[in-house]
Amino acid sequence: MLITSKKIFILLLLTAALPLFSQQDTVDLTKLITNQKQWEIVRDYYAVEAIKLLARIDTINIYMDSLKQLNSKFENFDCEKELYLLVGATKEEVYSYRIKFDETEKRISSKAGTPADARKMYFDEINRSMIKCLPEFHDRLISLQKKLETWEGSALYTEKTTERTYQVVKGDCLWMISEKIYGSTELWPAIWDANMVSIVNPEAFDDIYFHNIFSPDYIYPGQVLKIPFLTEEEKKKAEERSKQYQKVRNLNN
Repeated sequence: MLITSKKIFILLLLTAALPLFSQQDTVDLTKLITNQKQWEIVRDYYAVEAIKLLARIDTINIYMDSLKQLNSKFENFDCEKELYLLVGATKEEVYSYRIKFDETEKRISSKAGTPADARKMYFDEINRSMIKCLPEFHDRLISLQKKLETWEGSALYTEKTTERTYQVVKGDCLWMISEKIYGSTELWPAIWDANMVSIVNPEAFDDIYFHNIFSPDYIYPGQVLKIPFLTEEEKKKAEERSKQYQKVRNLNN
């Protein structure tokens, strides 16, 4: 560390003058110091203190230079870009996600369409992306999920308590209707049971034979059938009956 004689001289003057401005020190040193040796001791003491102060000034300057360098670095730091990199996305991908998210939010909030469609075509897609972890979307996604689950629960209740119907068209059979409604050909016995006593619109037919389904092999265009909601247990029972019915038919053939 380079300390010039000019710096030392200035600091000596400043430190020597400090007692004159102190509110606590009211002692006049000129009355206590009576010889040259005492003056030299005082001088040396303040010279050491001056050197310490210069060292502190140099340290502060080093810290200030470091802060300036950091400031220069952060002036060109793209916080948004770095944040997106944490979730492995670009600005363009986040922009596209934002559009999809807003669309999903509007669809679920307004209950447009069905909750099944909202989940399959919208919510599941935005929920799979890591972009959902960004502060902009995190809390909104949690709220959106709760809304969707509430909507799904309401729709499930409506489905359970509201009887669905299906109008038979030419070429239909219970197996085909079962696949259309339930996604499985094996659940047709449930539809047969629901319409064994009477179909929805028996008054539409003069012949009493068309007023219900006597045999699962015979249904007719224009008949409106009741389509029951099935629990998992009811689905298993219907599948088992379908297999038993098929075995009997195979034995008869």
